[in-house]
Amino acid sequence: MKKALLFILVMTMCLSMAACKGTSQNGNGTNNGENPVTTARPGYEMWSSGRTTAAAVQERKTESYTPEAGTAEQFTVANYFSDDMIVPKEKEIVVWGTAPESQNGKIVAAEFKGLKGSSRIENGAWKIVLQGTLPASGELGHTLTVSGGNDVKEEFEDVLVGDIWIVSGQSNSDLTFFGTVAGTSSDIQTLYKEELKAATKDDNIRILRQTNFNLMNDKYKDQMNDPQTDILKGYKWNVAERKRVVGSSATASFSMLGYFFAKELYTLNPNVPVGIIMAGCGGAPLSLLASKEANDAFPSTLKDKTLMLGNYLIPECGIYNMFIAPLTNVGIAGMIFYQGETDTLEASDYGDALGIFVKDLREKFGTNFLFLNTQLTSYGYESGGVSLAGGIWDAVPNLRFTQAEVKIDHSIPDYEVIATLDLGWKDGDGDGAHPYYKKEIGRRAAAIAAAKLYGIGNADDVGCPVPSKIEYKKDALEITYDYAGGGLKTLDGKAVTGFEVKINGAWKAAEVTVNGNVVAVENISHPEGIRYAPELRYANLEKANLCSGTDYPAAAFSVEFK
Repeated sequence: MKKALLFILVMTMCLSMAACKGTSQNGNGTNNGENPVTTARPGYEMWSSGRTTAAAVQERKTESYTPEAGTAEQFTVANYFSDDMIVPKEKEIVVWGTAPESQNGKIVAAEFKGLKGSSRIENGAWKIVLQGTLPASGELGHTLTVSGGNDVKEEFEDVLVGDIWIVSGQSNSDLTFFGTVAGTSSDIQTLYKEELKAATKDDNIRILRQTNFNLMNDKYKDQMNDPQTDILKGYKWNVAERKRVVGSSATASFSMLGYFFAKELYTLNPNVPVGIIMAGCGGAPLSLLASKEANDAFPSTLKDKTLMLGNYLIPECGIYNMFIAPLTNVGIAGMIFYQGETDTLEASDYGDALGIFVKDLREKFGTNFLFLNTQLTSYGYESGGVSLAGGIWDAVPNLRFTQAEVKIDHSIPDYEVIATLDLGWKDGDGDGAHPYYKKEIGRRAAAIAAAKLYGIGNADDVGCPVPSKIEYKKDALEITYDYAGGGLKTLDGKAVTGFEVKINGAWKAAEVTVNGNVVAVENISHPEGIRYAPELRYANLEKANLCSGTDYPAAAFSVEFK
């Protein structure tokens, strides 16, 4: 049987044993009573997205070799390398760059903490894989040396060994401490005044900023059409002190989500330095963040989308080509993803595209990195004078459902969904599209990452609750949850709200009871679907309040039967 968490329908007194096939929340299936959902036997698969679980990719491993001494008189190390950088722990360390064509056939060598490697220059390029791997180390004073002949060399100082993460997606992944709407920077920096005071170079956190503002330039027009091998000149690793985290402007500030994730992860496990790299773009559809191979495989509704940034067209795959492709030599630990608003109208195909996207990235990076997906939050009514009504905004709940669906059906391995409905826009906030509350999102993401990667904490206590199965028996619909944290409860201590059942083609509010990790809808006959948190806006806790026993909010989800 496919490795998935299955929704199971059980009727203890049913007579018919006919099969029931299920669809996702975006399907058109209904149960009009002619084929009631009372026909499955215990253990029968009632709901599945129909997707095949993506296979794990083969971890990148270069054959061992004997390093040679450098002989090149001229070479350039990629812009990615700088002082204060981080190289990956327990993974291959790759150093790469270019050289004049006149240096073809000559050797570039590298050494770091006793590991050595070399590469012969071919077609003006070289790539060194150091022989061996290293454990995590936050010790300063270690230098990465890249050398040729005649004492030609480049050195990078205070290089740490740890876990490297990418934060990617749309503007909520990139949102800095300056915000996006005039006047919000002071609100944000006041909100996080104490956290910014505590930002210090003494933490073994390193940040690398890439921003789409730099792509609004004619000189990058052609480069966005093809995968690049290096980051833009001027980008460099920095310590995570306040002046680097906040910067002097929105174009020089760092991702709030990325910084708070790194800070919390490092706090949970100070033995492992954390590197975090920005690689997102405001307004980006998934096709901009995907490689050509992934984009070409997307469902037709999601492939080949482009984006206008001011007067500049960002082509399909443009952000991947400029910001992500140059990083694929790096053994990353994971990606924090916050994307989907632009693609909500295609929610029914988004799950398939997301699976293609993640699998392709893992193949490109050569590692089964952890993928932490931020479920779309609750939004306000306008952003910078632009209304957030109709169109893509009304379809946000459908995209949320899809983000949960690929967790429920396990079609993407090593995938976690971070629920955020309680961290969206609040009355009085100056920007309805970009909620300020990224610290708690970062904390939740770091908590599940630490549990999964380091064994720090229990995943059941720090994951956001998601359904693992549904059983219908004796006129009761029971939803069993994973990540219940010792027992489900409500965020406000009141009765559970936010559940709806579909009966005779119409959705209606459902009263539920909670017992441990099970939510039950009682006295119900022939349900056609069940969903939780289907609205766009949740400005308070009154409309969707289910959480784990450890206060992690439940993910929005929807399943329909037929």
